[in-house]
Amino acid sequence: MLRVRSTTYHFRRIVPPTLRAALNRREIWVSLKTGYQNEARKKASVLHARTTALFMQAHSVLAEPDALSRLEGLRVSLRDLQSVNLPSSAQETGARPVSAPIPKPRTVKKTAKAPKAAPLMLSGALKRFVLDSPHASTDTKKATQRAVDLFLQAFGDAPVSIIGGEKAGAFRDLLFSLPASLGKRKSSLTLEEEAQRAREEGRPTLSGKSVKNHMMRLSALWNQLHQRELVTRNPWTGWNFENGQKTIRRSWTAKELALLASASWHSTSVPEETFRLVTLIAAYSGMRLGEICTLRKKRPPDC
Repeated sequence: MLRVRSTTYHFRRIVPPTLRAALNRREIWVSLKTGYQNEARKKASVLHARTTALFMQAHSVLAEPDALSRLEGLRVSLRDLQSVNLPSSAQETGARPVSAPIPKPRTVKKTAKAPKAAPLMLSGALKRFVLDSPHASTDTKKATQRAVDLFLQAFGDAPVSIIGGEKAGAFRDLLFSLPASLGKRKSSLTLEEEAQRAREEGRPTLSGKSVKNHMMRLSALWNQLHQRELVTRNPWTGWNFENGQKTIRRSWTAKELALLASASWHSTSVPEETFRLVTLIAAYSGMRLGEICTLRKKRPPDC
């Protein structure tokens, strides 16, 4: 079972009641030394398998005649399981040499400690500063939700205070390896499996523009966190999004323009005159189709 203390995940497992006296423990608590949920789950699964094996050995040892000597070995194994992350048993219990006099315990009034504030997780920051914000547009909420969902799928939820340049760079590299068709169809594959499949099959991957859009959404969220001093820096800025050769654009030749102007128009929904006018405006000004469609006739104010 995973628990979060400060910004670090811990593994906690209850010792079965029948083994508590033999193992001299009621529970096992090990620091996983990570703030990322996916990494913590992997480490916790390994610890769960190891503790399960220890419990099974303890059950079998209890039925043997030399149980006491073998149980001591299991207790040592259990301490070794935690020795990397926890203080030694002498530090835990405050054990003293036998010859040293044991002082009488003194009653000391403990001052009530203020409860530690729970770390702000990425999912909580998304909800608080974007999804629940009355000032964020629908498009902003949708795009930011998409970018955060991709990060959570890749690395799991984590406190925003520990997400730095290393994870931002890993996320950028992962985005560049994902197929361009991601999200357009249902898939049960993980993002790593999607990237592996795209490499093996030679599929086109996300463009630099798409990767930049995802990173910019996270950067905008981090700007708000930085203003509130919830993070020390914004790791989502300053990245390069060029992933290959630039598209070389050239001018139309006279022959191509003549062919375009003389081509027949078969659409019934848009008049040919409108099509030719839109084409000429685009060729002359370089405006996009959406910009051309918003043009309206208006008399200049000085005429």
